Amino acid sequence: MQNVETLLQPLLRIPGAPPPISPQELQRLRNQAWAEVAAIEASDPRYYRALADQVQHNAHMGVW
Repeated sequence: MQNVETLLQPLLRIPGAPPPISPQELQRLRNQAWAEVAAIEASDPRYYRALADQVQHNAHMGVW
């Protein structure tokens, strides 16, 4: 909401919505989420096979 005039920002806020987070907190949460994804991928040998099958299917269907 940084691109909205400061006088209008309170009017556009959704009641009950959490406050915005800082860019540093957003980056920390993104890194945490990607670490969780990497852990899931590493812990399940079927995941890589499913991903490879999906890529092959998409290539066959002409989806890139």
